[in-house]
Amino acid sequence: MTKVKIFYLIMPWQIDYALLSYIQFKKSKYYLDNDIEITIDTHLNLSSYLIDWDNSKLPKEFFIKKYNDLAVLLKDYKHNSIIYDGDQNYGLLDMQKISYGPEFDYYMPVCPDIYFSETLIASLILAAKNVKNKYTVITPEIYKMWDRTWDEITNEKYMNIPYNDWDKGDIFDIRYDLKTSNDELSLLPIHHSKWAIWFDIYNKAFYEELCPVQDDWTGYGPWDWYSNMLSEYAKSKGVDFQQYLLKGQTIFEYQTGPLKERDFTNYYKDFIKVKVGAKEQRDNFEAKMQEYLNKGIKMLNEKNII
Repeated sequence: MTKVKIFYLIMPWQIDYALLSYIQFKKSKYYLDNDIEITIDTHLNLSSYLIDWDNSKLPKEFFIKKYNDLAVLLKDYKHNSIIYDGDQNYGLLDMQKISYGPEFDYYMPVCPDIYFSETLIASLILAAKNVKNKYTVITPEIYKMWDRTWDEITNEKYMNIPYNDWDKGDIFDIRYDLKTSNDELSLLPIHHSKWAIWFDIYNKAFYEELCPVQDDWTGYGPWDWYSNMLSEYAKSKGVDFQQYLLKGQTIFEYQTGPLKERDFTNYYKDFIKVKVGAKEQRDNFEAKMQEYLNKGIKMLNEKNII
């Protein structure tokens, strides 16, 4: 039995994107082999450190009710429904830290506002089972992004689009291209690490040993960028790490095209008082990035990985 942990953080204003992805999870189940067991941890983040609920016009009970009602779409999986309603800084990093489990072979973080096809989960797991490197990450293709560093994982169909037009693509056009394409699935080794915790699969050794979340991290921070750099460093030292691109499967943000100006978060954010945003937390994390990398490299040495 292959056991996979999917973990998924929902901020209150992302609750409608949760509905879209839950529908895709529901459809995905029909494509999974019987020897695959998936556990999905969903986290509804109501942290009063981040949100001033006393001065918000929408009560947290509204989001709790909707979150609990949506769970019916995940009944085909082992689903752990987690609601954080405390006063600490809680976020993606906390969710990642408590996602570990000795029974899991693979880990898959999922971003709520990302479109993925109903065959992607099955395709990623099948691909991962056929990869023999000790440490691996497999990433689907994406639409064109804002600079060339993303070209490593960009679908060739979109390579000629100007970098400045990255957010003009219509996710429904991308979906149509995916549905009507005759391209066969294939795995392509990537030369430089690049992923964004959108919808990737990590094998157990990578997620637990090579690039684990550090114990003192809380809230939100770009673990993806950290793990990109740490895995690159480890590979340069001879560690058997390889990232692969799953060609023939494309993901991207719903918040492009017709949803660019007023997406499915705006009408909630208009009635929620946010105290601490993601950008502030990201800036604080990035200011300490070299310190975190030094600690990660020390960890790899202590584990005799490098």
